[in-house]
Amino acid sequence: MTEQKKCDECRWALLEDYGYSNYTTEGTYVHCLKNLHPESGWDRFYGEDKRLSFAETCAGFERGEPVQIDVDREELKKYEDPLSSAYTTDQEVAKLLDEWERAPR
Repeated sequence: MTEQKKCDECRWALLEDYGYSNYTTEGTYVHCLKNLHPESGWDRFYGEDKRLSFAETCAGFERGEPVQIDVDREELKKYEDPLSSAYTTDQEVAKLLDEWERAPR
């Protein structure tokens, strides 16, 4: 039996917490750094979300650690530093994270 694939277990996933601070996190946005998910940027509310199972049919799914960014971005030395400087050591992911961060929203 093969293990179920889920988007929040993908190397290309970005899980971005939002809220007022790390103590008052309200939710988590799920982004696909490769823009493969048809709903990239959706809010994963507490509990299970069926959109996570898109990974089962995604040709680009690679099991791995997603990038997880906290509300306060505590890992950054300076808040204006690029996210890739603190939240990943994977060079391919860092490149995509830099592109995501520069993209208009």
